[in-house]
Amino acid sequence: MARKLSLVFVAAGAVTANAQPGMMEPVDAPVEPPVLHYRPIHDPLATTERWGGGLRLTGASGIGALPGRNLGAEVAVNVRHDELFVELAMSHWQAEGDYRVMSSAGSPSVPLGLDLWSMRAGWSSMRMPLRAYFLAEVGEVAGAGDMPNVLPRMVMGDTPDGRRWSALGAGLGVAWPLSDQIRLVGTMELAVPISEEHVMLDRGVGEFKPDALAARYALGLEVGWR
Repeated sequence: MARKLSLVFVAAGAVTANAQPGMMEPVDAPVEPPVLHYRPIHDPLATTERWGGGLRLTGASGIGALPGRNLGAEVAVNVRHDELFVELAMSHWQAEGDYRVMSSAGSPSVPLGLDLWSMRAGWSSMRMPLRAYFLAEVGEVAGAGDMPNVLPRMVMGDTPDGRRWSALGAGLGVAWPLSDQIRLVGTMELAVPISEEHVMLDRGVGEFKPDALAARYALGLEVGWR
């Protein structure tokens, strides 16, 4: 009987000790859920503006339109709405060699060159610096040097015989942003001449006719809004 009472007292003492302050196991404090803050990331290659446009100056090289390697310079202005754009460009091309076009008797020969007005229309991505487009171009071979009047002369039918140029084609471009208003633009185009005219070159070269396909690439800077 004495032994049972001893066990009861020991058990009661243990319970009392566990119930004393500072003797209980600590209870974990509730953990607050993390607060997430959304911060939009600016993508330098994308734009959310529905309207854009720019003015571009490029240097170009190609083959097929003139003898040998062709070198050119172009000024273009474009307007974009969402992912569609149109562009009007004016360019001048020269053959790498010194070619001259025969003129009528008593008239000096004219340096061989190509003055072009080009219209481009197509897709310009708002998420990537990519462009794809169709092009139509008209121009004059061995023009008189007054480039702005090439298009009026063609409309009025005053282009000299054998010197009319017209072509259809397509191209791809990359407009890499250097800043919010400046882009480095590279393009590659293929154009199919649809005029059958030819010119006579002097110095024993003889008749020249453009190739069935003209290829060109260009690199330049564009200033404007994306």
